[in-house]
Amino acid sequence: MYNESIIGGEFLIKESNPENIFIPEDFNEEQKMMADACQDFLEKEIIPKTEEVEKCKPGLMSNLLKKSGDLGLLGLSISEEFGGMNMTFNTSMLIADVIGITGSFSTAYGAHTGIATLPLYFYGTDVQKKKYLPGLVSGDIMGAYCLTEPDSGSDANAAKSRAVLSKNKKSYIINGQKMWITNGGFADLLTVFAKIDNDKYLSAFLIEKDFSGITMNEEENKLGIKGSSTRQIFFNNVFVPIENLLGQREEGFKIALNILNIGRIKLGVGVLGGCRAVISSSIQYSNERIQFGVPISSFGAIKNKIAQMVVKTFSCEAITYRAGQEIENKVIEFEKEGLSKNKSELKALELFSVECAICKVYASEILDYVVDEGVQIYGGMGFSEEVPMARAYRDARISRIYEGTSEINRLLILGILLKRSVKNEINLFNESKKVLNELMSVPTFEDYDINNNFSKYYNHIKKIKKGILIIFGNAALHFKNKINEEQEILMNISDMIIELYAFESLVLRTNKIYLNQPNAILLELAQASMYESTKNIYSSGFEASCSYLEGEELNFILSALKRYTNYNPINLKDCRRKIADHFIKKGNYKLFNLL
Repeated sequence: MYNESIIGGEFLIKESNPENIFIPEDFNEEQKMMADACQDFLEKEIIPKTEEVEKCKPGLMSNLLKKSGDLGLLGLSISEEFGGMNMTFNTSMLIADVIGITGSFSTAYGAHTGIATLPLYFYGTDVQKKKYLPGLVSGDIMGAYCLTEPDSGSDANAAKSRAVLSKNKKSYIINGQKMWITNGGFADLLTVFAKIDNDKYLSAFLIEKDFSGITMNEEENKLGIKGSSTRQIFFNNVFVPIENLLGQREEGFKIALNILNIGRIKLGVGVLGGCRAVISSSIQYSNERIQFGVPISSFGAIKNKIAQMVVKTFSCEAITYRAGQEIENKVIEFEKEGLSKNKSELKALELFSVECAICKVYASEILDYVVDEGVQIYGGMGFSEEVPMARAYRDARISRIYEGTSEINRLLILGILLKRSVKNEINLFNESKKVLNELMSVPTFEDYDINNNFSKYYNHIKKIKKGILIIFGNAALHFKNKINEEQEILMNISDMIIELYAFESLVLRTNKIYLNQPNAILLELAQASMYESTKNIYSSGFEASCSYLEGEELNFILSALKRYTNYNPINLKDCRRKIADHFIKKGNYKLFNLL
């Protein structure tokens, strides 16, 4: 039974048991069969058409999405009442993971099943759902989400699109412009955000593409994901029936934020298919590429790259599926309390908005790292369009921008934690004071179970949490209400929290696997992660502290940071070589075939 008591962000102050954490290895045979069936579909229908997709062949993307709908892939999380499969949250995550290998198609699929469908599913009336949802699930209706404008990106509520009530009070008249609209070129149903009259907050509207007054620019010529449709859309006196208002008036901003939580964690899992494909291709190429009479996979420099690609991807798998199950746990808990499934899901996602943002930031930057190293392993060939690295490199870059930029999400992580701390929903300030008091006492020696291979990692995680609490609490105490103005420091602390979550999740995953399949490579993965995360946590904490402290106060905080991030030296070279050798011998990196 998975832990149901934790809420978002509490991992900072609570210990976790591996038996209470979901890991990818926990997927049952039925879920794995679904993933295999999805993979077969991609290999038969999507991947062979990659070049045609990249050239935006007219009608192709919508046709491929329709085929996905025929297999039930467009309605995994939607209730059976509307033609969906009513699958668990983590099952839909698994499919998003598998589809992630397809680049442009993955973007179109994610936009349709996520931000284009879920606002209606969560906030629509019964009439609206019955009218549009079955078509979105089957693929007979294509969807798009229209939020961004030329002057409102991260500041979504600054949108200038306006809606006014018609004289006969039967329609809203929409005027405005939207940009970067994924699936815009072929969408039949647009979820459009605009302010009614002089409202403070946005409202949302369901607009059919055939409504008079809708025009659009040509397809954007993008750096990557070239096969996904991206258009500017203009609304000139578009009459929208009043019954097509989605949710309540001025609820659009709330709708947008809640749907983005889903988009963020789905993006986090959606990069994994691409990461594994790049790692596997890099391993295969390094085994085949001969230099100085030997495969380049025998070189330490190449092994170092492969090992780091593997550790980061393994961590990313751990955090996304851990967070996904924690969301699902809360959904079940809220349903038992009497909430509807829709309200339970929205409430659970809001509770874990910190983890959703962590997954988005960590995963998007891991993908960038992996594809960059993939190009490097291929060398000159990596710069050629003849091998898969070039497209992967281009496609990866957007991940750090959409679903909220990485910078916005870093600030969001701290913003949410600060608000919850002020409301005493999470006792971060109290825990920080406890650590401060501990610093005044005599240090104790580390005590861990020598018979437990993972005990030292859990002890280290406890210490790291204390180090983060010191940096977090001291900054909050120093700046008080003005802390939101210190974005650089907030992002430093966010980086510490992100690294902690990644390291802890990897340790929990390796430990849980080890309980059933003892394998030395799992210990090497934990050790490599400890080094990388601790180094980054110390660096971010050092930078944050030096940004506003000086003299004895700075020395005190840095001494505390060093105390809580200190660990016994390891032979990192040998550790990474063992990891690399394991996967080089296997010839690939696959989700369900790691050992």
